[in-house]
Amino acid sequence: MTALAAGPREVCDLAAFRARVAALLADAPSSYQPVFIQLRPGERPALEALCLGHAVTLVDSIQRQLADLAAVRLPGGTVEERARCNTDLVDRAGDVDACGLWVLLPWERRIAHLLDPEAYLEVITSRNREKITRDEQRLLRTRRVGAVGLSVGGEAAVAVAQEHLCGEMVLADFDALDLSNLNRLGAGFDDLGLNKAILVARRIVKIDPYLRLRVYTEGVTHTNVDAFLDGLDLLLEECDSLPLKYLMREKARARRLNIIFAGDERGFLSLEPYGTHPQLPAFHGRVTGPQPPRDAYATPGEFLRALTVWLGGWDAISERSRRSLEGVGTTVGGYPQLAGEARLAAGQLAWFARKLLLGETVEPFVGHLDLDELVARPTA
Repeated sequence: MTALAAGPREVCDLAAFRARVAALLADAPSSYQPVFIQLRPGERPALEALCLGHAVTLVDSIQRQLADLAAVRLPGGTVEERARCNTDLVDRAGDVDACGLWVLLPWERRIAHLLDPEAYLEVITSRNREKITRDEQRLLRTRRVGAVGLSVGGEAAVAVAQEHLCGEMVLADFDALDLSNLNRLGAGFDDLGLNKAILVARRIVKIDPYLRLRVYTEGVTHTNVDAFLDGLDLLLEECDSLPLKYLMREKARARRLNIIFAGDERGFLSLEPYGTHPQLPAFHGRVTGPQPPRDAYATPGEFLRALTVWLGGWDAISERSRRSLEGVGTTVGGYPQLAGEARLAAGQLAWFARKLLLGETVEPFVGHLDLDELVARPTA
């Protein structure tokens, strides 16, 4: 494979890592960036001693990864041919411990041995073929995707990263994880209180540490919106700020930046391909100007009713959702969302993200892909 657009920003040798490790671990509560270390032949004992001294767990599955790499490169090869492929890689590195890179996850106090960026991408995308070809995978690695609003947006960002649809991702959310969020988000009780942008970044790093990440823990605001949008090839818009939803679309139209939005309500989907349809009104003309901010509404219920405009309108949401929303602030604590609906929305976003990032023509669309309507119900 040719050189990739994404990969580790910096690789330390063992001496540089030794000098930095204490500071890296001290910053772990707010960190999300992996740290890459390249060993020279014979340096593993020194790395093990360093990890022991700092209570860092060392994980080494490189032999399994090398076997996987040989199987990908020689799918019809014999056991001997695959073994020879691995031997050649180890010989070129000097020893097996110098193959690839070692990756520290400071927040977990774990360091793992991985294939180098190109080999890692080759193996981890091997099950994509030919749904995504190698040439397409290389092209996608040059793309930059933004995701704002990381409840549904977080699940979508992880799906995009797992399909390796980009080489860089920019994540934004000001909110922290609450226990009530665990009914739908891919997280655990040990993550409570963690900023959602950092949470999603860490999930992505565990899938692909070589994918470049930037986070906005203050979310997208009127003052940083231009910096957030700069250089994006696609925006996954899932925030709850009504003024910002409109503002981002106006700025995206001016930049000819494509937007996808999926609401976890009866399969609601909005495709806004401003790259090919720059005259398309913001949100298909359904919202004609900035709506008031959340604190301008007299009650949480009034705000949520205004938010349903972005889900097809009050009369278009399900009867169960309407009953929940009517009780918000009295009998219900927050907006109703379910894990299955959030993941369905994430799947919709990833499906059309792949098409847009590959340059396929996608027509504007707004409406519901409602499973209840698509699947026939039994008659009485």
